[in-house]
Amino acid sequence: MSFLSGPSRRSDARNDNGPVTYRHLLSPQSMTVFNPLRTIAHCDIDAAYAQFEQVRLGLPDDIPLICAQWQSIIAVNYPARKYGIKRFTTLDEARKMCPELVVQHVATYRNGESEAGYWGEVDPQTHKVSLDPYRRESLKILAIFKEMVPKGEIEKASIDEAFLDLTPMVLEKLLTLHPYLSTIPDDAPEGIDSPLPPPPPINWSKAGNVFPINGESEDQTSSQAQAEEEAEQRSDDGHDEDTLIRRNRSNDTWEDWALCIGAEIMRDTRDEVFRQLHYTCSAGIAHNKAMAKLCSAWKKPNNQTVLRANATAAFLRDRDFTDIRTLGGKLGNAMATEYGAKTVGDMLLVPLEEMQSRFGEESIWVYNILRGIDHTEVKGRVATKSMLASKNVRPNVRTPEQGHHWLSVLSGELNVRLREAREVAPGLWPKTLVLSTRQGIDPSRSRQTPFPFTRHLSTEYILKYARKLWEEATLPMKNGTMKLNNIALSFTGLERLEGGQQGIENFFAQPKASSSSTPMQDTQILRPPLSADNSSSSSTIPTISNLAKRPLSPTLTPSSSSAGPSPKKPRLPTLHTGKKKMGLDAFLTKRGESSAIKREESPSLAALSSTSLPIEIGDDDDVLLGAEAVNEDEIAEAGPSRVNQVLPPDDVGRWTCPKCHETISTPEDLQEEERAMLLRALKQEHEDWHFALSLQDGDHGKRPAKSSSNRSNGGEGSTVKKRKKKVEGIKAFFKPK
Repeated sequence: MSFLSGPSRRSDARNDNGPVTYRHLLSPQSMTVFNPLRTIAHCDIDAAYAQFEQVRLGLPDDIPLICAQWQSIIAVNYPARKYGIKRFTTLDEARKMCPELVVQHVATYRNGESEAGYWGEVDPQTHKVSLDPYRRESLKILAIFKEMVPKGEIEKASIDEAFLDLTPMVLEKLLTLHPYLSTIPDDAPEGIDSPLPPPPPINWSKAGNVFPINGESEDQTSSQAQAEEEAEQRSDDGHDEDTLIRRNRSNDTWEDWALCIGAEIMRDTRDEVFRQLHYTCSAGIAHNKAMAKLCSAWKKPNNQTVLRANATAAFLRDRDFTDIRTLGGKLGNAMATEYGAKTVGDMLLVPLEEMQSRFGEESIWVYNILRGIDHTEVKGRVATKSMLASKNVRPNVRTPEQGHHWLSVLSGELNVRLREAREVAPGLWPKTLVLSTRQGIDPSRSRQTPFPFTRHLSTEYILKYARKLWEEATLPMKNGTMKLNNIALSFTGLERLEGGQQGIENFFAQPKASSSSTPMQDTQILRPPLSADNSSSSSTIPTISNLAKRPLSPTLTPSSSSAGPSPKKPRLPTLHTGKKKMGLDAFLTKRGESSAIKREESPSLAALSSTSLPIEIGDDDDVLLGAEAVNEDEIAEAGPSRVNQVLPPDDVGRWTCPKCHETISTPEDLQEEERAMLLRALKQEHEDWHFALSLQDGDHGKRPAKSSSNRSNGGEGSTVKKRKKKVEGIKAFFKPK
């Protein structure tokens, strides 16, 4: 199915991916990085830290202001830049260049304070820089982005910038503006893969700055359009061939339409940020992340730039290729040295084979990005996955006790950050606490420990685990062999806790009582009614106390036997449909009771009792009740024999119970043998019920001995064996041996 989302099979000189088709616009499978209508925006807050402080202090927009961290400048607003102040300018030089300059130091943590603040006098030996106020403002801006772009992905690139995938909203609005595109014409030559019709002209007035094609200035472009319009007006009737060609000729494409719509969405988003927070920001709109990032800085501040596909080559040609993201480090410098190149235009002369032979097969992405090709996805990573609180220690820490102060400060910062993150994303919690230390220019050494969940998060709770790691990491300090110049605490593996996970304190909580038990349905039974005390149980576990309350056979009625005898020998079912006893019930239950329970719980056995089929069991056969085999001794121990038993009925089809005086009869329309067989089954089940009732009443199953057939000789006059009463139940367990 890759053909649904990959580049089109067709191609032309205008677009390497081919023309825009109905599939690109209408098929959900085409929403990939290869879609020519893909629209990506990059938004950057103008001089973010300086703006945050300027709004916090309530200063006018034209006041020059810088943000300082100790003796360094980390942000310069645009009014201060007019005086030539830059980030590498010293504070003393900046004050000389602009006497009206406002210098605001960033917030800091100091020992004993639960949150960062602005203390006036700051000392790097006792204070730690905090960016918490700026992170809060960044979250506010991201919330506005999510509100204005509800159907697109938002990727937080840093504290003051983000990428926005506007493609879903652009396609939706494109169909709203041009509803005829939502239906594929009947005469479309290639169906859904047919190219879209030519687009109408675009009004770019609300899109911001549109980078000109071929690098021509906007004045030159407008002059050329005016000359064409005057030439058309000078024609005789306006319908000559040249006039029609000029009139129908347009450089606008459907890809440009997508960028124009995305630019309007981004303009509204930037306006909303300014309306709510009074922050200005600049944006770039292009078909991929790399180009959007580059063109967002083309017109600053408080502006946005649209980079069309046809203008990409002109936009990159004279640009220093190390300005491109990820090419400003060692790789970019190595390429510049290797090929003596400075601009993107210089690097375009290097063949792909040459670049791959020198810098590896993976360097194909550099080859593509120099030509404006980037298939990197915009991934929705608004939430952070880790938190770091770090301090460059001056003077160096030489004893374990000297580090306790900084552990407290770092723990306080992590406490504040985690609390704020949990307000935005409830349930967020780190898996691990990590302590990192560094000596001189050596690599950092780290130790980590699991960070258990607690409802009472505090600085002291974090500090408890941090000190355990600190004691392990600083053992060499006792010998005077460690001098730490950096200490860092971090949370890693931040994720939302699983549903219902609320900490170890709830592990031993009592479970709530279940109210989902379903009482058994009433069915017709052939037995006397029980007392009121034994009629309210709804338990589904077969115990002695509820055995007599259950219906013996839901299908057993006097008229339920109408089937004729079968010549085949029947087999008792082996499917276990009941539930086994557990715990003390199983310990106290006799083997015979277990067999009776299983017989009652098996609908198949109950159904067999209502049929006229004869049951024959050989000498070596076992009767399978449920999933277990019950031999002859077990059947005898449970009471009268269930098979081949000779009953003394009052007449052929009627029998009266001597205990409860209930009369059981069989239908008269059956044959004599059928009535006798059915009556034996009904009588047996009725006596079993009396036996179960006697167990419930504490009689321990006393039953009169009945004659059974002599299996050895098949005679009817077998002697009656009286069994000695045995101690049953829990008493037998404690009986002396």
